[in-house]
Amino acid sequence: MMRRQIPVYEPATGEVLAYVPDMSINEVRDAIDKAYDALPRIQSIPAYERARLLMKVAQAIRARKEELARLLTREIGRPIKSTRLIMERTARIYELAAQELPHVLTGEFIPLEAYDYPAGNENRIAFIRREPVGVVGAITPFNFPPDSMAHKVAPALAMGNTVVLKPSRNSPLTETEIAKIITEVGFPDGSINVVTGDSSMIGDEFVNNPKVSLITFTGSSKVGLDLASKAILRGKRVIMELGGSDAMIILEDADLNKAAQAATVGRFDYAGQFCNATKRLIVRNEVYDEFIRRFTENVSRLRIGDPLSEDTDVGPLISKEAVESMESYVNDALSKGGRIIYRASRIPERGFYYPPTILEAPFDAAVWVEEVFGPVLPVARVKDDEEAVEIANRTEYGLDASIFTRDFSRAYRLATRIKAGTIFINDTTRLRFDNLPFGGFKKSGIGRESVKDTMMEMSEVKVISYALK
Repeated sequence: MMRRQIPVYEPATGEVLAYVPDMSINEVRDAIDKAYDALPRIQSIPAYERARLLMKVAQAIRARKEELARLLTREIGRPIKSTRLIMERTARIYELAAQELPHVLTGEFIPLEAYDYPAGNENRIAFIRREPVGVVGAITPFNFPPDSMAHKVAPALAMGNTVVLKPSRNSPLTETEIAKIITEVGFPDGSINVVTGDSSMIGDEFVNNPKVSLITFTGSSKVGLDLASKAILRGKRVIMELGGSDAMIILEDADLNKAAQAATVGRFDYAGQFCNATKRLIVRNEVYDEFIRRFTENVSRLRIGDPLSEDTDVGPLISKEAVESMESYVNDALSKGGRIIYRASRIPERGFYYPPTILEAPFDAAVWVEEVFGPVLPVARVKDDEEAVEIANRTEYGLDASIFTRDFSRAYRLATRIKAGTIFINDTTRLRFDNLPFGGFKKSGIGRESVKDTMMEMSEVKVISYALK
């Protein structure tokens, strides 16, 4: 009987790039068993040696950077000049995990004589240490496969956990290659196990299988919150990095050129397919017309085309369904009285392309309410700062936001009122600092990801008390 396969499409052409296994539930369980059985082997490796192995992973990724970057471009459609940077960033995340390991593992010595209860504490001491949680079920998105993988896998391996990795069915190829690298540099067999197939089935198995201790997920809020609720009921740890509808506020004293460039990158980098892309633009009325003029000039200069070309700025969307979704958003806005301010006139005929589009739309249009994962950006005029903050907070998400103004005090006051995990002042929302907490308010996530924060989440705290006599 022929094994079932899942096609992986090349977004720039719409053609099949490769096939990966459509695994059965028994194969997924076997992968979890393999990860569970590998726990004693990885935990027997001294922490300093695990750190060395992580550094070797980074070196191996850099040695194959061009090959991996081209593979990544072909499977997700992101321009090659960006995927090279992604591979360098990915290597750096493994290095960060190696560097942070001694600091995270550093325990505490507690002289219990400082506390009068319970009685007899003058004859006790205590130690606090961190130990690995066990098997980590990791689910990554299509839009930044190797770096999202690194944010989950590097901290897990550093702490002595093993991983069962479920990549997106749209982008499993680069992650599978990096998983091979992890084994090749010397991590024990079973330290990382890639599973591909039905997302719901694999997610449910992560939830229900008692050998999985923690689930880390990056993806949509709807899927992530459903997964988290089921996992928590079974006593599992969760780290959820979910959706965003990031607002950019441009005040009347802003540097408009800088703001226009930040909005261009923020919305149209990788055709807008990021959780922290700028998805809503809020502009003070005093500078609205001039800002729109400069912004549309910037966007009109973006080069749309083959992502393997060194000159391309905007590539395709991930799938035909994504293109249809963008068309639906625009049609909905127009049907409710919106208007298109700018729309690119020429895109490739072959592949999953959608023209960068800027529009005005009423606030009940879907582009203002939902997370739009593509190159469509709504813009609104506001009369004052109060209205700007109110519109920024008018969403169920709270990942990032940005404010453009020359007045820091004003920016700081507004930043304290916007419900988002990170506020950028005079900068794009399309930034992430790998060792600072990343996550959001409301439905944008549970917990925070950074190399250090994730290592802490992927470890158990143990108190050891010793009676001196």
